[in-house]
Amino acid sequence: MSLAIEAARENPQAKVEIIEKNSSLGKKLLATGNGKCNISNINGEDIASVLLLFESIGLMIRKEDEGRLYPYSEQASSVVEAFEREIDRLGIKKRFNTEVERIEKSKNGFEIILKKGSSIFADRIAVTTGGKSAPQFGTTGDGYRFAKSLGHSITKLAPTLMPVICEGEFESIKGVRAKGTSTLLKKGNPLAIEKGEIQFTDHGLSGICIFNLSRLIKIEDGMKLEDGFRGYSIVLDFVPETSVSMLTDYLLQKQKKMPDEKESVILQSILNNKLACFVYERSLSRKDRKVSEITVPEMEKLSQTVKALTFTVTGGKGWKEAQCTSGGVASEEINMNTMESKLVKGLFFGGEIIDYDGPCGGYNLQNAWLNGIKAGHNIVKEI
Repeated sequence: MSLAIEAARENPQAKVEIIEKNSSLGKKLLATGNGKCNISNINGEDIASVLLLFESIGLMIRKEDEGRLYPYSEQASSVVEAFEREIDRLGIKKRFNTEVERIEKSKNGFEIILKKGSSIFADRIAVTTGGKSAPQFGTTGDGYRFAKSLGHSITKLAPTLMPVICEGEFESIKGVRAKGTSTLLKKGNPLAIEKGEIQFTDHGLSGICIFNLSRLIKIEDGMKLEDGFRGYSIVLDFVPETSVSMLTDYLLQKQKKMPDEKESVILQSILNNKLACFVYERSLSRKDRKVSEITVPEMEKLSQTVKALTFTVTGGKGWKEAQCTSGGVASEEINMNTMESKLVKGLFFGGEIIDYDGPCGGYNLQNAWLNGIKAGHNIVKEI
């Protein structure tokens, strides 16, 4: 959408057309940010150009925590509608429910062969079909096939920014949310740490900090998926502001104030009640004792568990729940200033189809808008 608008503005004489597999534009965009649409991030590359585009189509923006940008209405539909209005105003043609079978390079341009049997000729073409994540919205990896047939290399594809599956039983805490830090380890060595909200699901862990860590989980070639995942673990610290010894001292003081309560009560008010029971059972096997019966070494062990609750990763939730695709058309085969292929003149790329995946927070959409702006300016030059 951004590419088409920029192209039509850059050269009003050019005939710009969008070929869309779905029945409407922006179907995947409507699902982003839980329907609020985290449209970009103030810290994104060349944010000024993207904000200028938003302003030009009448889209008012709201800035939230960590630089995240949303439409002021907090409705993803506002974003799609603003782009559609400008597309219609510029007279850009839209073909819906039109699936491309293949693309062939001809002497003077490209022949776009449709699955319906007909074809469209284009002087220049941009492939912005997205990756393979969230295939329920139409992104089933078609663009990789087109790029490969035109001579481009595709780097290893994998779902990313997704919930992870962990070893263990989570039924008692599914739906619980907690704040803290999450550290990803590979074979016991820390790779990265994220701070924020952690969500427990029936299969393991979710939440923005977990999504960001999932980007770093790489399965080595030739290794079985489960074996590859099991090399990673995630450690949760629910009270990062304090040390194990300080937490132990606090719990021992609390013990004196409620000696006759059930033992698991000792973690209540520190953790969600369901999570408190879960952590207690992971640390100390419940014996239906009183709080006063918890020994000092047990209290230290309990504090260590609160500070380092560890889960073995056994898998990821896959393409359907992933927000992004890792891998894609090799960026070294694209002029990233113009988004034109270095291998095929007149062929342009943009968005998730390229080998780029950013963290949560609007960076992936920011990359897509910016790719569109660059490609739009250059795809119609000299036509």
